[in-house]
Amino acid sequence: MITAVEIREKVVDGVAVLYPGHYLNQLRGENIEIRCRELLAEGIRQVVINFEETELINSVGISILLGVVEAMNDARAMLVVSNLNSASRELFEVLGLLAELRIEDTEEDAIEKLRSAV
Repeated sequence: MITAVEIREKVVDGVAVLYPGHYLNQLRGENIEIRCRELLAEGIRQVVINFEETELINSVGISILLGVVEAMNDARAMLVVSNLNSASRELFEVLGLLAELRIEDTEEDAIEKLRSAV
């Protein structure tokens, strides 16, 4: 049964891909952060967050995402976001997140970027 805060994920060639769902709020953001920390503990060092289904990102979601970026950087892991819609991309730009995040247009491009960085 799918719950309102479930985060879908898969692993492709050692790269974890997380899907926050339609609305990145506190609950979903916290679940993304927890899962990223678990992945780091499991030895995964490459993560893609695919925002294809994400229509809205609130301020708490952004704040938690910054914590994810910091945790990934501290672990010398790589995080790439993909599939941002134009509103989310604009939000990231206004908040200065484009300087903090690697962004690719598609999940496939993000995975390729990470695989070529190894």
